Amino acid sequence: MENKDKLNISIEDLKDINPSEEQLKQIQDMAEAYSDKSEDEIIFEIIKLNNKMESEMKPDEYQDLMGKLEQIRPLLDEEQVEKLDKILEILKGE
Repeated sequence: MENKDKLNISIEDLKDINPSEEQLKQIQDMAEAYSDKSEDEIIFEIIKLNNKMESEMKPDEYQDLMGKLEQIRPLLDEEQVEKLDKILEILKGE
């Protein structure tokens, strides 16, 4: 039942999201590019991307993005939450 509740939350939370065809293609390309990578390789890539975003974005834009990562927490299962926490700790330098 808990997963069903998460599904209802995710559908409600995502109802206003309408990605373009280009964005969907980018997501698909990323999924394919990372599908054969280990968790450590993906974390390394996330760190590189984070450094790039942090240097190119305004501080408030960057903080907004980090806030959005926190907002997905209710949509994740326990294992995914643990991985998100690990990534956020790395990104925040904790």
